[in-house]
Amino acid sequence: MKIKLQVLIALSISFFTVGYTQTTKKKNQIEFSIGYNSGSLKNLELAPVARYDYNGLVYKLNYERTSKKQNIFEVGLNFLGKTALKTDKLSNFNTEILKAGLDFSYLKQLYNKNDLSIHLGLQSRTNISFFFNKSDYIDFHQELGIASRFKYQLNEEQYFLSKITIPFILGRVTNASANLFSFNRYQSMLWNLQYGYKLSERFDIKATYDFSYNRLQIPSAYRELQHQINLGIIYKF
Repeated sequence: MKIKLQVLIALSISFFTVGYTQTTKKKNQIEFSIGYNSGSLKNLELAPVARYDYNGLVYKLNYERTSKKQNIFEVGLNFLGKTALKTDKLSNFNTEILKAGLDFSYLKQLYNKNDLSIHLGLQSRTNISFFFNKSDYIDFHQELGIASRFKYQLNEEQYFLSKITIPFILGRVTNASANLFSFNRYQSMLWNLQYGYKLSERFDIKATYDFSYNRLQIPSAYRELQHQINLGIIYKF
């Protein structure tokens, strides 16, 4: 009789543990995605060219942690492999570019009701671009901005997520200069739109569109516009 009771208790504990593990919301997630980047660049400090165009594959690795109060901490890495930077105006100024970036953001939950959640916080973005031509050129950007994130849960499996970041300060270092810029001379916007689908308790897949625009109002004018389409997989734990 005691043996049967012990077996029954052990089975009950096992079923409870498995059920709790499956239904508890995961606090951490890691995402890997790969996509296609299309960009346009004007940088008179690099070359007297009205516009460069470039296209290439971009790779992303992101980590996200959600606290008990549903605040979010994010870290993101992105890498654009060496790709051609071309202009139709002056072919002798064609070069190659390699880009890498690192993002940190902390977002506090402001609203959560009727399948809609809203977060607001700060984001830091570090970007470095290497240009390979007759004289190698490096362009380093450090941004700090305000970020807002909106998530809408369509049903148990599907959701939309949108994140907008407006940088308000930029530190820029190149081969020729080092300066700090604010709103009066620097305008920028980053927009991320995601569609996610839940495959299981551990895995999601998602499709993402990213848009970014940067403009510096300085004598050696700088402007950059980028579009990205990404497909990724998310592991939750």
